[in-house]
Amino acid sequence: MEDEKALTGDQVTREIEQYPTQMSDEYKGAREAMTFVLNDDQLTVWAQGGLELARQTVRSWEAAGQYFKVSPRVVSLMPFNYFSKWTEGGGALCRESPALAICYFASSPGVTALLRSRHIDSWANLGSSLYKGTWKSSTLSCKFFEASPALLASLTVLELGRFVAFLD
Repeated sequence: MEDEKALTGDQVTREIEQYPTQMSDEYKGAREAMTFVLNDDQLTVWAQGGLELARQTVRSWEAAGQYFKVSPRVVSLMPFNYFSKWTEGGGALCRESPALAICYFASSPGVTALLRSRHIDSWANLGSSLYKGTWKSSTLSCKFFEASPALLASLTVLELGRFVAFLD
């Protein structure tokens, strides 16, 4: 991350443009929306978060694309320090499996509208705990993330934790 912090916003943008068009298009669309919410330093941190995701594995650019796609909706629902933690949670999931991160990011707008910002880490950890390195556990974890908005409409975070323990 130290090398990335040395990059300017323009350098980050140029590097993002080296990835598949789908990801860079999501970045460009989101960047326009993010300029209304974030200051220049926060924009750079946000863009670096996506670049860090894309750099992880050959297919992690897809998770970065999803991150960029949903960021404008998520950032409006929480303070920037929690937004950064949300980004880190997706990065940790991406290191386990880019598919998990894609599901996490895709479900985030619905979840962040229901959860307090301080519970986002717990939610990410619950989904991660279901993943055991197999395709079946990856499917279960992704289904958990996808179902989370519906689950959180009727369960507390504590009850959601019990539900995950039962599934596990």
